[in-house]
Amino acid sequence: MAEAEKTDVMDKDKGAGELSTSTHFAFKHKIFEVPGAHFKLTNDNREPSLFVRLGDMVGAVPVRSICQEFGIDKDSSDGELLKIVSNSLKFVKEIHPNDSIPTEILDGTASWSIEEKHRNIARGRITMQLVSWLSGSEEIITNSGELEAIAADPETKQKVQDAFKEIANKLGITKDDVVAKVDDVIRELSYIEALRDHYSQIKRIGINVDRLQTVYRRDRGMMDDLSRINALIKPVIADFDRKFDEMDAQTCEVLTVLKNFDPTIEYIRKTRDDLHQKFMIWDEMIDGWRDLEPEENTGVEKQLKHTYRFLAQNFMQGQTWRLGNM
Repeated sequence: MAEAEKTDVMDKDKGAGELSTSTHFAFKHKIFEVPGAHFKLTNDNREPSLFVRLGDMVGAVPVRSICQEFGIDKDSSDGELLKIVSNSLKFVKEIHPNDSIPTEILDGTASWSIEEKHRNIARGRITMQLVSWLSGSEEIITNSGELEAIAADPETKQKVQDAFKEIANKLGITKDDVVAKVDDVIRELSYIEALRDHYSQIKRIGINVDRLQTVYRRDRGMMDDLSRINALIKPVIADFDRKFDEMDAQTCEVLTVLKNFDPTIEYIRKTRDDLHQKFMIWDEMIDGWRDLEPEENTGVEKQLKHTYRFLAQNFMQGQTWRLGNM
């Protein structure tokens, strides 16, 4: 998932100091002017912190301590922005002074970008629901290729127009209102489809771990290590699967969605933000496995050690084990 490009468009005659604190992290204290100063979560306990270079070292100051450490009034504009920083780090990995405040905070929309294919899949999903609702038997289709084909079918498009008219009559609103609400739902669900696409790469890691248990079946030490990794990753995968299943169940009846439009949009956005926040920490793992096949070699074994440490740090449910080959 690509982060959206910065949208800090300013008049040429304006300086960074004139950025509005209602839309940007326009800090005023000198500590935020230190070259390279930025906010992110610490690696160990994932606490929002300000990272600054001190000579040859980089120091991290917890956001909760910055006002006291640097004499910043908690009710000042800097103090108010610091309150926003911690929540904003749920949506972006780093925040630099004068960056835009994530749109999730400002108006609830997503601050990261998606591809056109994700919009097409979401459109196909809703199109299928409209057509099947008109026929009296709503269906759930998850195959992305099939959904895109459905949305592009001319015959389907006519059925969708008929469905719009029927729904408008049932809800007592205009057809244009129905079309506008459906477009809004499609736009919000597009981000869920982008997350579903990204999630397939996380699931691939779990699949690789399963396959490697066959590859290393005669190596007792590796089998023990793989079993421990599997015990950690299986509940995580199951939880993500459940969240997507719940989303599909909550948005599979188009008339119900339109009747409960505002609560449904709020639910989609809350789920989107929750999944996006949880998926961000997987990016390094995804990159590490990207070019690896589930076969016996030192590269795979090294990545397995990284995977165990990652899972133990972020998803440990009970006792910590030590991998035999570490």
